[in-house]
Amino acid sequence: MEKWLLKLVHLFDFAFVKQGINLSQLYTIVETKLLMDKRRVYLNWRTNAQSAHSGHLHTVLLLHVLISLIVAVTIYADLPFLFVMMLLHGYIIFMMSMVLITDFSGVVLDTADNQIILPKPVDGKTLFMARQVHILVYLLMFAAAMAAIPLVMVGVKFGIMVALVAVLTVLLSVIFAVFFTYCFYLLVLRFSSEKKVKDIITWFQIVITVFFAIGYQVLFRLLDVDVVSAVELRWYSFLLPPVWMAYTLEAVQLRTLTVLHLCMILLAAGMPLLLYGYIFRYLAPGFTRRMAVLGAADAQQGQKVPTTWAKRISLLFTRQPLTRAGFENTWIITGRDKSFKLHFYPSLAYIFVFVFIFVFNGGTDMATTWEGLADTSKFLWFIYLPVFTVANGLLFVSFSEHFNASWVYHSAPMQKPGQLILGSWLGLFVKYFFPVYLLMFAICFHIWGPSIVDDFVFGLANDYMCYLILGCIGRQYLPFSRQPNNRQQAGRFILTLLQMAVVGVMVLLHGLVLQNPGWLYALLPVILIVCWLLEKYITNIQWSKIAV
Repeated sequence: MEKWLLKLVHLFDFAFVKQGINLSQLYTIVETKLLMDKRRVYLNWRTNAQSAHSGHLHTVLLLHVLISLIVAVTIYADLPFLFVMMLLHGYIIFMMSMVLITDFSGVVLDTADNQIILPKPVDGKTLFMARQVHILVYLLMFAAAMAAIPLVMVGVKFGIMVALVAVLTVLLSVIFAVFFTYCFYLLVLRFSSEKKVKDIITWFQIVITVFFAIGYQVLFRLLDVDVVSAVELRWYSFLLPPVWMAYTLEAVQLRTLTVLHLCMILLAAGMPLLLYGYIFRYLAPGFTRRMAVLGAADAQQGQKVPTTWAKRISLLFTRQPLTRAGFENTWIITGRDKSFKLHFYPSLAYIFVFVFIFVFNGGTDMATTWEGLADTSKFLWFIYLPVFTVANGLLFVSFSEHFNASWVYHSAPMQKPGQLILGSWLGLFVKYFFPVYLLMFAICFHIWGPSIVDDFVFGLANDYMCYLILGCIGRQYLPFSRQPNNRQQAGRFILTLLQMAVVGVMVLLHGLVLQNPGWLYALLPVILIVCWLLEKYITNIQWSKIAV
């Protein structure tokens, strides 16, 4: 599929040449990157067995196809044309932004290329575009998975011509999301110090995750959508890309060209091009140079290791020396590894996103919902939403740019590597779950009062049990021992959605227990015993079960 997508990129060669990009160097770099993604394998030190994990990306794409069925059903329903087109393009922009932010942020800010390629006679613009095309190839795969079935439904219901133009508007939506993210990265690199840039970008990713996710929820409220009639435009409607795309397609469907439609067409087609021109004329020339300086600064900057807190806290939660070592190692590395922060911290924002979705999305305004919140059992969402945050961290904690250092695990006299894995999981849970859980408890205590204390105690045990179960599912890896790989790390957002399904089940079960509060005290010892058995199972994991 990558070869066909590269042929599609060749259609824009004239624009690359106009911007002074060396085409032969561009495609050589991109093809090499794609080839490395395919050939990168993981070697099991104990069995000498290799596996390419080639099916992971296909599984993620299939899951996106399944989710797109919901959008396709909405398009086929008896709803206004503008509404369904805004829904389609809002869905594409939201999902592509999440994929770019959560799955490919490490590629955007990768400094290894600067050290390897820039010493060669390669222009900064060419390297920048090669990095962008590399990501774009993957994003086009995701776009095809997300939009293929909805576009077929558009063609069936509204005609082939509308569907063909919709293909272009979907591509423009993808490009818009890509260039918006790059524009921010470049502006930060231009106006911020190199030492602080990755921290700034990490926190911005958290903010932009909330913005896109909540914005997608409130978009149609802002537009005053009446699904039985039409969309009432406001002045801020001209700032929303899904509106531009919807009116562009309406002009094709109605075969009309009013002043309003012309403005929307110009915005839909012109804004991505203006962003493209601005980036390459003013921002791109200094991008790779600043990234090179950033990489050098990271290599030279000393890191202070906060060992005191890690040691003190590990004594409270661990008993075995090897478990304590895994706890302290994970606590320290996650605090100083910018790559881990860049991948993991944005997922923290999903808690607040889903709190908004599940708690304040009941069909009434937020003020009314807030006033009646104390009479509901929606505090259950506050109990179970934090667990999927650290569950995401179970994937991130196995990857590291310095994965070559994992040889020390295999040279150490460890008979039960599962003890090290359990310590790593405990470190992640204590460091990131407890603070969020205490914040949720404080909010709920303020709203519901002391009556929810026993529910939070029961929920804590339940969350820990779910966390261990999610960790036991799939293959087991030693902490920070895997080489980062675009194909393997893709699909983290879709994994979040699947974990949310687990959270929904736990909320439902806890809600049933609330009908008879005595069950809380009866089930709590059972859950604690299950947690103890799970810990025993993890600590007894042998080398034969470890994948590297």
